[in-house]
Amino acid sequence: MSGHPLYVVVRPTPDQERERPAPERVAAQRSAARAALAVAAELADCPDRAFEKSGPRGKPLPTAAGWRWSISHDAGLVAAVVAPGFRVGVDLERIALRRRLLVERVADPDERAILGEGDEPLDAMGFARLWTAKEAVLKAETIGLPGLGRCRVVGAPSSLEVDVTYGGEPRTVLHTRVDDRLVSLCAVPLDGRLSHVVWDVPSRS
Repeated sequence: MSGHPLYVVVRPTPDQERERPAPERVAAQRSAARAALAVAAELADCPDRAFEKSGPRGKPLPTAAGWRWSISHDAGLVAAVVAPGFRVGVDLERIALRRRLLVERVADPDERAILGEGDEPLDAMGFARLWTAKEAVLKAETIGLPGLGRCRVVGAPSSLEVDVTYGGEPRTVLHTRVDDRLVSLCAVPLDGRLSHVVWDVPSRS
């Protein structure tokens, strides 16, 4: 029996010029993320087009047909995924060096060794992999940052995959890079089986 493909739609964020007021830029990000969500729903043949949250900043609610969804956005890109039979979480982050204190607060020595170079601090890509992986898992678990302490990176089988545990339960996170951003996906099976992931990303000129 074949499984479900997951379509992760990634698009550039429009209207992010510095001269625009910050609320307008954030509103444009949210609108673009919802547009990407509509594309993901069409690609996945989702029967629903209403994607509601539990409140203005609450967790995504399953659609009428029980499909789960997740979005992420910043000033560079937006990302969205819609799936039946899975809890899903998508996150994106600019690949950039972070302050050592921040890195040490969110990554223990074992995690830094897995994604870095032994005792050396994490580089920009290592931190992006760790942070987006944890965020994607926490979104899939619909708990968000309050669950950060229960989320640990335990392996990195390849440059495009990270093994994470949440409360001791194993989770797999997949990555793709789009320009200077890293996008991560976590899909936790409920009553479905993952066939493959399709990264629908902007074409490079």
